[in-house]
Amino acid sequence: MIKEPMPEAEEVRLCDVANEMEAALVLNMLSEEGIPARSDATSGSDVFGGLPFEGGHGVYVISSLARKARDVLSQYPHFQNLKNVHEPAGE
Repeated sequence: MIKEPMPEAEEVRLCDVANEMEAALVLNMLSEEGIPARSDATSGSDVFGGLPFEGGHGVYVISSLARKARDVLSQYPHFQNLKNVHEPAGE
């Protein structure tokens, strides 16, 4: 997965996603709304007899855009139950 460099600013972990494909989908959705984001997703490894295994991945955004990013994802039913969703300060 190509990771675009993020501008110099404090970033926060927006949420956790299940796999590399879901990370790419979230990054694309945020990008379409003008929100720069990155993921720590890497390709799965073959640890179970050649079957791919992939742990969860984090999606990161600039802290000042975290609320907007969370609002974008909340519009899609699949992304309403993400794990470890960032709660901006003051909520």
